[in-house]
Amino acid sequence: MARDDGQDTVTLVLPASRPFADLPRVGLASLLRIHRINPGDVGDLATSVLEATAELAAEGSEVVIEFRVTDTEVSVDLTGNGRTLRISVPRT
Repeated sequence: MARDDGQDTVTLVLPASRPFADLPRVGLASLLRIHRINPGDVGDLATSVLEATAELAAEGSEVVIEFRVTDTEVSVDLTGNGRTLRISVPRT
């Protein structure tokens, strides 16, 4: 979904099931290619997103993941089981 405020946001909703835990990595990889982001800039982000997704899904909750890219950062908001986690890295 593209927004008029200069941000690109993609939302992914995962059921509470471990087989879907790798999908956030695929979404992040797609954003890297589309926006030509240096993979080195988001290596730790990818690891953190996978860990947070697995943690929220293990709690038996659906996980909603919003990937957001701006001119200055890549951020991921993960929501599940009544809490939201935000992970971000600057773009260089």
